[in-house]
Amino acid sequence: MESFVSTFSQQLRHAAEIGSAADLAVLAAWPRPHHVVVAGVGGSGIGGDVVRGIVLDRLPIPLSVVRTYTVPAFVGPDTLFIASSFSGDTEETLAAVDAAQARGARIVAITSGGGLLARAEQHGWPTVRIPGESKLPRANVGYSLVQLLFVLRATGLLGDEFQAELADAIVLLESHQEGVQREARDLAHALSDHLPIIYADARLEAVALRFRQQLNENANQLALVNTFSEMNHNEIVGWENPPAVLARTAVVLLRTPLDHPRVAVRMELCAPVFAAHAASVTTVDARGGSALAQALYLIQLLDWASVFTARLNGADPLTVPAIDELKARLAERT
Repeated sequence: MESFVSTFSQQLRHAAEIGSAADLAVLAAWPRPHHVVVAGVGGSGIGGDVVRGIVLDRLPIPLSVVRTYTVPAFVGPDTLFIASSFSGDTEETLAAVDAAQARGARIVAITSGGGLLARAEQHGWPTVRIPGESKLPRANVGYSLVQLLFVLRATGLLGDEFQAELADAIVLLESHQEGVQREARDLAHALSDHLPIIYADARLEAVALRFRQQLNENANQLALVNTFSEMNHNEIVGWENPPAVLARTAVVLLRTPLDHPRVAVRMELCAPVFAAHAASVTTVDARGGSALAQALYLIQLLDWASVFTARLNGADPLTVPAIDELKARLAERT
């Protein structure tokens, strides 16, 4: 897993090359959609969530992420439906794209192959092919995330500025590797043998969820996520009981220069509340001049933290036996 994390910037550069070369010209001729739906789970789904947070103040129409077998009632001819599956065989995504096809949605596929590619070829859907050699969807979030941006650009819903922001982000990651890994190691020592509780501005929720998922799959460790200021209206009251459990928690505050000013104040005021009960409170500050760069910076730092936590936990970050066993049992029930 270390090799995948260490080459994240290279993956982003390759993803940009794939997106630039993708044959998506037909999308410009499509009628302007009323909404965008991204169907995907795991690493593919989180890519959609990250993009939604990045383009929140740019995209003129709503963007939803679907992780289920079914699609919302509003999906129809006015929907741009992006089916994203690394393997192409994710059963939830295949069921959702079949439902979207039946409702007349305009579909784009992002995949390395499998059943999704077969459907795309059968129906003539525009498709972006991504590499599938690694067999680890969570290690390929850069591919799915970047292709989503290029698809939105091809439809005219997003401008070209993200390409310069992506290039700047790649330079940022490559120039801060030593510091990123050092900070990630320190964070891992705080998290190992504790229950991480991760907080972020709501706009950054996807990055926090990505970190939780990476701790789950790489380090075999549970973690919790909530956002500011939502947690101030409920969860903050829970920071009293049970004391024995709270004493084994490790709070992580994810911050960026683009956080809402009132969220920054709320985090500052809540930090002492957490510190009074938790084993540790660690603040992780993003670098970068854009929402895209800041998200990618945090993704790499937190991916490193999950790998270093895996080492401390004695876990193999490349294997997910619980998921493999569940898939095998599900296959027996089809």
